[in-house]
Formats: sequence, C-alpha cells, structure tokens
Amino acid sequence: MHLIISIIIIAILIVEPSVTGDVCSGICKCSEDLTIVNCDSKHWTDLNNTEFPSNVVTLTLINNQLKFDTINDRSKIENLPRLTVLSLNENPLGTIPPFNDSKIRSLSLQDTSLTSAKFPSSYDTRSLLQTISLNNNKIRTINVDDFINLKNSQLKKLHIDSASLSIIDQNAFTPLIQLQELSLKNNQLKSCEFLSTLRLLSSIQLDGNQFTSLPQELSTPKDIKTYSFKYNSISIIDELSPLNTWHKMNYTNIKIYLSNNSFDCCQSLWFIRFLKTSAYFVPDASLLTCATPSNYAGKQLIKLNQDEMNCGSIIPDKSWWTTTRIISISVGGIVTVLILITGIIIIIRRRPSRSGYTEIGGQNDALPNAPILTSSDLPFPADYEDDDSVSTYSTATRNTTRSQAPTVSTTVGVSAVDTYHV
Repeated sequence: MHLIISIIIIAILIVEPSVTGDVCSGICKCSEDLTIVNCDSKHWTDLNNTEFPSNVVTLTLINNQLKFDTINDRSKIENLPRLTVLSLNENPLGTIPPFNDSKIRSLSLQDTSLTSAKFPSSYDTRSLLQTISLNNNKIRTINVDDFINLKNSQLKKLHIDSASLSIIDQNAFTPLIQLQELSLKNNQLKSCEFLSTLRLLSSIQLDGNQFTSLPQELSTPKDIKTYSFKYNSISIIDELSPLNTWHKMNYTNIKIYLSNNSFDCCQSLWFIRFLKTSAYFVPDASLLTCATPSNYAGKQLIKLNQDEMNCGSIIPDKSWWTTTRIISISVGGIVTVLILITGIIIIIRRRPSRSGYTEIGGQNDALPNAPILTSSDLPFPADYEDDDSVSTYSTATRNTTRSQAPTVSTTVGVSAVDTYHV
C-alpha cells in the first residue's frame, strides 16, 4: 500500500513540472519565478490544453486567435489566484469577456475588434479593476449604460484611444466615481460635456481630435490639473476662452498642452498677450506657432509682439466663424433690419396725405357728359408760344373781371364755363 502511494506521489511530482515546463520553457516566455508569463503569437484558438503556473502575476496572450467565448477558456484565467495584469491585445474578441470573480487590476483589450465599450454584468460585483485599455477598436459611441456594471469598481485609469469615437453620452462616465485619468486621444470628438460628471478626474488627454476651440467645460475645472489638446484644429483663442477664466480666478495649478494646433495669430492677439504674462498655464508654449496668416506662418507665438503686428486687412478664415459668432452676427443683422423697417413705417404714417383733387358727390369717375375741348378752345396759350407771352397772358387774365355768366351744371359734377372779358 505504501508502495502504491509513493508511486502516485512521484507521478504527480513528475507530471506537474512537465506541464508547467511545457508552458514556460517550451512555448511561452516566463520569468524565473514564474510570475511573468508571455504567451504571445502562438496562434491559439482556445486554452483547452494549456495550464499556467498558479503564481503568475502578469500574463500576456497577445496576437492569438482567442475569443474567450467558452466557460473553459475563461476559467483558465479566473482560477489564477495571483493574476493582476492581463493583456489580451490583438485577439478577435468582438465583445468584452465576462470574467467572474477575477482579481485582475489591469485589463488591456487593445485591437480586439470591439464595437462596444459595454462591460457585462459579471463585473457588477466589487471589481478590483484599476486600469482598463480599449485602444485601437471601432467603438464609435459610448452610451450612458456602458460602464454601469463598473460602478463598484476601483477604476482609476481608462484609455480609449484611436477607437473612432465621435459620440460620448454626457453621463457615460458617471458610474466611474474614482476615475482619475482619462485618455481619449486620436478620435473624432468635438465636444466634452462629460467632463462635468467626473468629480475626481485629475488628467484628461484629448490629443488628436477635432476641437476647433477650447470647450467651455474647462471654465470649471473641478479637480482636473492637466488638459492636453495637442494635434487638434484649434485656430483661435481669445478673451472668451476658459484660459481667461483661469487667469481671473487665479487657477495657477492647472496646465494645458496645445502644441501642433493651427493658430490664426491675427485672430488670437489676446492669447499672444496672455502668453507674455501667464505662460505657466501652457508648459509647451515655446512650441506654439502660427499657421495663418501667411506672413506670420511658422513664427512662435511667444516671440510675437501683438502691438506691432499688421493685421488690419486680415479677413477671418473659416475657423473664425464659430457657432456663437454666427448667431450673434445673425441676430444683430435681424434686429438692425427690424429697426429700419419700423422707422420707415413711422415716417410714412406721420407724412400728411395729399391728392390731386377732391371728390365731388362721393364719386371719382370722369364726368360722363362733359364736353371734350380742343386746344383752340382753351383759354391758355399754345405750346409754341414763348414764356413771356404766357406770363403776360396769365397776368392779364388774373386782372380781368370775371363775368356773371352762370355755370353749367351736370348730374355728376360742375363744369366751369365762365368767359373772360378784357
């Protein structure tokens, strides 16, 4: 009996190292203490015949064909009691794997064909996750409930770079109450209303997006100490910018990075002046250069003197026409037109009414029985007579004594037939 037990123990001791040796020596790269295991580019489609050392802390399975769509594959991860760092980059996952009761603190799912950032309900328990990376996917939109199952997590760092993001719900990050660092670089974002919901956020990276101006959400920075808007399309920073608010409120502990933007220096004279006295807000101020107008292209903003710049004939480019400016100009134009129209109406109504004649008998028709007179019948000089004769005739006529001949009445009006005697 003792012999049989001894054989079994020896067999276990022989088999166990051989399995571990297969993973760490023959296939994967492992650290000497077996706490770090790299099983990258093995073309694995599942983990059926794979066993990892129980004391592994960091496991990478990069560039395989794993999907973790079976309980068996997921259990191989869940049953590693010391595993805290897991990288599944470059696997065709499609969705975020629903690991249960995992001790993982750092999860990397970069370039895994994700089209959604929604975490499954298995993460609803008190997850220990502190860092998540979803970079290089085609997520496009982050919805309000995508992170709802992380509400009990300890997540502090979230990276969703190069994920084709164009829409983020304003309350999408609300469940992440402990989030401190957020990176959304190289997407298609134009606004960041979600910033107002991140109470503990200290750093936000929005490099390589489509911002054309600094968003007004930056005016109330809360606990955010570092902003990065490098490689955007920001062309104008003026007195309406949140930087002016920072200066007035003396928020001297805030930093913002703005290099590699296309500044229109003639439309950013306020910003050039601001850099002279408050460059401590902009650590990369020495890297900021003009893109337009052409006569200032390539020149450093901090070396320009706004009082000596010749910008009198510069016409604002397209980026100057922000939504706020367009609305202001449109409203101003409409108000001006209404004032002019009102003034014209008032003038017309106050002007006295004039007409060429007064109606008789309430009718305005031509006299039906009035005789048609020729030029020879008229008591006026002919058209060919000169002005002197007309003047003489008119004077003589005014000095004559009107005859007492009665007028000829008609049924419609009165036709004067008085004759004149010299």
